[in-house]
Amino acid sequence: MKKWNKLLALGMAFSMTLALTACSGQSADTSGEAAEPQSAAPSTAASDSADASEAGEEKTYEPTTLTFWNGFTSTDGEVLQQIVDDFNASNEWNITIEMDVMPWATFNEKLPAAIAAGNAPDFVLCSSGYYAPYVEAGSFQDVSDFYELPEVNADDFDKNVVDLLYYDDLCVGVPMQMVSHYFYWDKDLYEAAGLDPESPPETFEELVENAKLLTDKSKNQYGFCVPVNNNVTAQYTMYAYGGGYVNEDETEAVFNSEENVKAFETLKTLYECSPKDSDDNTYISGQLAQFINGPWIINGLRENEINYGVKAVPACTGVEQDAAVIPVGFSIPKTTSEEHKELVYKFVNYWNTEEICTKWTKECGTPAYLLSAQANFADDPQTLALSEPLSYGHIECKLNGVNTISTDGLYPAMEEIFAGADIKTTLDKYNEVIQGILK
Repeated sequence: MKKWNKLLALGMAFSMTLALTACSGQSADTSGEAAEPQSAAPSTAASDSADASEAGEEKTYEPTTLTFWNGFTSTDGEVLQQIVDDFNASNEWNITIEMDVMPWATFNEKLPAAIAAGNAPDFVLCSSGYYAPYVEAGSFQDVSDFYELPEVNADDFDKNVVDLLYYDDLCVGVPMQMVSHYFYWDKDLYEAAGLDPESPPETFEELVENAKLLTDKSKNQYGFCVPVNNNVTAQYTMYAYGGGYVNEDETEAVFNSEENVKAFETLKTLYECSPKDSDDNTYISGQLAQFINGPWIINGLRENEINYGVKAVPACTGVEQDAAVIPVGFSIPKTTSEEHKELVYKFVNYWNTEEICTKWTKECGTPAYLLSAQANFADDPQTLALSEPLSYGHIECKLNGVNTISTDGLYPAMEEIFAGADIKTTLDKYNEVIQGILK
């Protein structure tokens, strides 16, 4: 946690100096019209504040509008808009945030052009799956100074969550949301098979044995789901054996490792316990006893009255648990003025309070990443389970992106292996493909 330790040290020094103790409905505006360049017409807030500070007077802020782009086009976007509206109505800094929601594909098409033209929004939400090209292009400002502000409770952030939004020494975002993937089991199907519905597998080996026991193809019932066009289940099987796509610094493909050979042997077994054609409805059909998926499946399980359990995906005996975490961060384009950056931080700090993090978790079903908010769910086993991987998970292929690696490497390898190809030979073949993808 080098980055976190560094910012903690800076924050401590800052505090001592001051002697202080310190997740789609669309919004009404989807036009995507860019605001005028903020640097061309900066707010007078900062200069007014500086003058007031020198005079020993209370700070005053001129009315300022901040523009905010994101891709939260589902029901979570409605919750986000409500929180923005509440902030606009109650904040003491005369800030009005104008939020523009658009599909992520549109966002990633418009934002680079807006930054290049100097008329980007003041701040955005960006997902880990999209950060790499923006970081490479130098599109976003460093926001590590957010944690140094005396009003920010930096100790309330899960330290792994903060570090996930660092690219080398660049803090590219402040957390807005964190999601991962989880192991789900159908308690009714467990009980019908003679398994304790309140005792899910503690190891991946146990998960595999349960999958065999829970599969009854005569009833169209399956013990697991291994889709060949989705990377999640295969990735977590690799994690369970200590494997993955690449080495730690993403310079070398390790798809043909001994750990992955074992993982794909297990995947072949699990594939025999899986429906061959699956889609989103498969997971909420009541005919799937175990699977790995994200928190977005929970509402469907509830609506279909599935008696389910959820926990972190287990690892094999003797292997450290791992998970893929997908952070969404508040990021500030390089075109945003210092005056507006200061005001953006007011909203970002408002978001990262116990009250708002708790509200977002309750209404959107995503795990709480603030420690104070996690404490509010101490009696809620599901929310605690959803939060667990945040403390140890990683961003999969953070520098290179996992999409091309999955499409060109993982998926064809899975299809060939499941069709009978030799595992090691196939992994060797696609290891070369993945190596060619790495930057």
